Amino acid sequence: MLDPPEEPKSLTRSQIEDLRLAAWKMNGLEPRGFQAQMTLKYCQGRARLAETIFGWGRENIDLGLAEKRTGIICVGLQSAFSTAKRCQEKQPLLL
Repeated sequence: MLDPPEEPKSLTRSQIEDLRLAAWKMNGLEPRGFQAQMTLKYCQGRARLAETIFGWGRENIDLGLAEKRTGIICVGLQSAFSTAKRCQEKQPLLL
C-alpha cells in the first residue's frame, strides 16, 4: 500500500489555508494560473499532489500547467450558454 503524499516541508498548515483562500477569491482565469504556479513551486509540478495538499481540482491544475507550458490560454463558452443578459442588452445606451 502506498503512503499518502506528505505536505511540502516549506509550507505550514496556515500557509496552505492562505493559498486555498487566495485561489478561491480570484475570478476568471486567475485561479488556474495561480494554482499552476503554486503547483510548480511547492509540488514539483505534480497535479495529484497539489490536489491532495490544497484541495484544488486536478483537471483545473493540469489545464493551468498546460497553459503555462504552451502560452495558449483556454477559454470556455460559458458566456455563450449563459442565461444572463449581455451588458449591451441591459444598458442599450452603451452602444
